[in-house]
Amino acid sequence: MLRGIGFKTWFSRLVLLMVLGLALLYSSSIKLAKNAPLHMAMPEQFAQVAGEKMVFTLAGTDSLLKHQVWLLSDAQQRPLLYCADVITPVCIDGLCKPMYITLYWNLVGNYVGYGVFPDNLLTKFDHEAFTPADYAKLHTLLLDQHSILERKTMEDLFDQSIAAVEKITFKGKEVDAVSGATRTEIKESVVEGALYSCFTAWHLAHGNIKEQIEQHLLSYYDPALAESFLKSPAEDYQLFALKQLNLTTLVNQLPAVQEIFKHSSPGNRLYILKKMPRELWKDEKVSQPFFQSFASVDINTRTLLLNNLKYAHPSVVKILVEDLEKMSKNQLNTFLNYLSENRQYLNGQVKTKLIQSAQNKSFTENYVIESFLKSN
Repeated sequence: MLRGIGFKTWFSRLVLLMVLGLALLYSSSIKLAKNAPLHMAMPEQFAQVAGEKMVFTLAGTDSLLKHQVWLLSDAQQRPLLYCADVITPVCIDGLCKPMYITLYWNLVGNYVGYGVFPDNLLTKFDHEAFTPADYAKLHTLLLDQHSILERKTMEDLFDQSIAAVEKITFKGKEVDAVSGATRTEIKESVVEGALYSCFTAWHLAHGNIKEQIEQHLLSYYDPALAESFLKSPAEDYQLFALKQLNLTTLVNQLPAVQEIFKHSSPGNRLYILKKMPRELWKDEKVSQPFFQSFASVDINTRTLLLNNLKYAHPSVVKILVEDLEKMSKNQLNTFLNYLSENRQYLNGQVKTKLIQSAQNKSFTENYVIESFLKSN
């Protein structure tokens, strides 16, 4: 059975750390060429890389090792990506071997790709080389910010009630095969035979590095970069920029914010609606673009929009009444309750559309409107 980390593992790891530490100390005195990405989610950005600058160090899963983190920039010195050449121990049953990998992150600290060292390609613990499919699977795992590995420790990876089905030999010694006792819910996500490497790489890609990169980003974040983030198709860039807006910059960047609301993810829309001060909703130019997106956004965003109806410019009522049949029963009740409390808007186009929807037998919730009209 696989055992927890004991003295043998600790000592083996310490020896390997000392060796790797000397290697890193030597490499820090020379300029290392970064390993080009084997898999990259932002190839256009990487293709523009023309310069690099070491900006801070990253502590590995073993805090004794520090890895240099580089900011990659284009020919105009505009920031593009972060990367780090990582050499870190991977241990099993008290035996350790080094893993060599170059990790890449975007400007807000989210993993986007990795490269390999040509002379130290990734292998499984039985020395079997990674296949192209294994490399692709590792990239898929690392792209998952909320992987099943997120809240797992080494000990959580295995079902201790199941014996390993085979042995592997490492440095002349037999150790339990990681595949035999790997928990079922984890096995599908990782590269078979490389569970420890996957676990180590994921936690390096998603650990403290995100916070470190965000802090470094703030040191050079300026209006030009803010505007580029707001106009970026990358939703994580959009969200970072939205979080930096104060009332003044929110008003100044309102067209960009409204465009994000129209096309971005439900999470970014939710953030925008929570950030919007109530007093801004009263402005017709503010309210209308948001409510014009009603039919195209997700159902939860529609509910949140309707919850802000009482603060919005009254002109949005005519926008919403065109989308009556896209509303759920609860959403209809919110809209109709608003009309009950603001009867001055219950006329003309609004009344006509209400009658039409009430008479539409194919509209499942037509009876809600019919009941409303009878009492109003």
